[in-house]
Amino acid sequence: MIVTDVGLLKFAQVIRKFLLTKSTLNLAMNAVVVYFSRTGNTKQLAQAIADTAKAPLLELTQAEPAKVAAYDLLIFGTPVEGASPTKEALAYVQSLSTVTGKKAILFCTYKLFGNERAMKAVEKELSTKGYETILRVSKKGMKPGEADFSKVIKEVKSALEKY
Repeated sequence: MIVTDVGLLKFAQVIRKFLLTKSTLNLAMNAVVVYFSRTGNTKQLAQAIADTAKAPLLELTQAEPAKVAAYDLLIFGTPVEGASPTKEALAYVQSLSTVTGKKAILFCTYKLFGNERAMKAVEKELSTKGYETILRVSKKGMKPGEADFSKVIKEVKSALEKY
């Protein structure tokens, strides 16, 4: 087979594009998405984020804390209840092993308010476990089957590309 300069250039462009894709970045990142959902809204958002990050998706009752510690990036989600994270989500974070050099992305769903307070509470607990939060995102007012996650996904993609 004869390889021309044009053919080689196109091959190099394809390889470069592959190497710069997010999926390749995630091979180095090693991310996991862990969430708690009471009504299904947070689960929907978690699935969209996991698809974007090409990361495993685990409901927190299935996510063993010791196994989660093996990932470089914890993407963690909770609904907001009473301007706080759910008690299940907070208890899970408190059960995590202490780590070093790990990053976290936090997300939540909420109806009216409390998203900032809830995420600050989770961030504080994660920091005591050694996680550095690199992004906090939230989605307000979801209706079943009607969810536009484009803004959240854009922010998550941007954070993944930086780290």
